Amino acid sequence: MTKPKGTIGIVVGLACLVVAWQVYIWATNTPDYVLPGPWDTVQTAGANLSLLAQKSLVTLEGAVLGLAAAFAMALVLAVSIVRWPLAERVILTYALLIRTLPIVGVAPIITLVTGRGLFTSVTCVMVITVFSLLISLVQGFRSVPPEMNELAELYSAPLSRRLRFTLLPASMASVLQGLRSTAPLAVLGALLAEWLDGFPGIGTLMITANADQEVRVLMAACLTAVLLSLVAYALVEFSTLWAAGRGFRVDEMAIGARA
Repeated sequence: MTKPKGTIGIVVGLACLVVAWQVYIWATNTPDYVLPGPWDTVQTAGANLSLLAQKSLVTLEGAVLGLAAAFAMALVLAVSIVRWPLAERVILTYALLIRTLPIVGVAPIITLVTGRGLFTSVTCVMVITVFSLLISLVQGFRSVPPEMNELAELYSAPLSRRLRFTLLPASMASVLQGLRSTAPLAVLGALLAEWLDGFPGIGTLMITANADQEVRVLMAACLTAVLLSLVAYALVEFSTLWAAGRGFRVDEMAIGARA
């Protein structure tokens, strides 16, 4: 059975960073008003738990909706490639163009077009994640055995039936592999949008705390952002376990057909 090795590795790495953080403070004798230690940060997070939870829900809303919208767009584009193979080069070219756009430079333009609010966060997340999801879906669709494609063509199976019984099951592992990287990126995209347009999430709390020189609150907000990314990654890992338990093959190289 698949084990969440990636999540364990990240948690161990995070623990090492926390130890290094505390050792640095001890070694340099840094005052807590410049850089509070891990325990002080945790205490500040506990004292502001309600505020952090409220801001986290706002950030998660933008990240989840943006990732869902990116997946929907990627699915439409991947199906279009299956339906019209000649359109593949055009679709992938434009998707790659979107992926290579510097989000820090494009986000202010997005804000001007969409205004300040949730839609800006959703759009930023889409720009960051749609290409990776598209590639994952296309690779998954192409992992369908040729015999199954020939059988579908022989019986003139409609595209909706092929999606349900062959294409989507075959892309399960590939999509999960893509989500391992895009889920944490979705949180980053939502934070970036909040930094630029002031939408009241964790990103805005960071900006406000920094401006007010509330270092402990700033560090608590940063810690919360890291935890949100870890939770996003862990959810994908446990989704992989769930898929394996349901009979899907979710091997390292994204083989997605039912066993």
